Amino acid sequence: MFQDNYPERMKRIYHINASIYHNVLMSVVKTVMATPLLQKIQCFGQAGWKEALLEDIDADVLPAFLGGNRTDPDGNRLCKTFITHGEKIPEEYYLCNYEKTLSRAPGAQTLTIARRSKEEVSFEVREPGSQLEWEFELKEWDKDIKFAVLFTENSSEESKAVEMVQKRRVDTCYGPEKASIQCQKKGTLIKTFSVPDVLLFDNTYSWMHPKEVAFRARVRSSGDDGNLEWT
Repeated sequence: MFQDNYPERMKRIYHINASIYHNVLMSVVKTVMATPLLQKIQCFGQAGWKEALLEDIDADVLPAFLGGNRTDPDGNRLCKTFITHGEKIPEEYYLCNYEKTLSRAPGAQTLTIARRSKEEVSFEVREPGSQLEWEFELKEWDKDIKFAVLFTENSSEESKAVEMVQKRRVDTCYGPEKASIQCQKKGTLIKTFSVPDVLLFDNTYSWMHPKEVAFRARVRSSGDDGNLEWT
């Protein structure tokens, strides 16, 4: 019903060099597709598709590598002046190639969090309006960790912690996690790193390893300059 009443914009779909697996998949998908849309889909193996393209596209418009006559001004049949072809991404663009160096930064500390456990790091806020800044990264590339910022007005057991930054899973495979928050009241801010308490089926061994976190943080009051040391 949706396909029958929705405005149709598709003119033609060509599947070129389709494998046998594609045909198997299409035999299943076409049972739920509208007939007008199916009539616009053409599937080809390694032959016959150039002739089909020329039936709908003028040869002077169709690029030469697709069976037409159009080329770049320098004669390049791939027509790279107006078509962006898929290519291998240069390694210098790989985000995962960055070196994890936060553990060697001034004021940085390292925590090793055992499986199914958590660690807390507290900071005292003496002036309302102070800024808590932090950054951290995991040593492992393929792991994440839950992170939250909690606030208590005093250190008594009756004082309930308020979640200032909602607990969420964070990975640092593309760079350190950096953020800050303004503290409106005096009290204690707790940075919490915790290994997710998750039951995994058929893959429990992947949660047997501890998480190593390098981090640094500081509380900056309104009168502090930009040279405040990390603690």
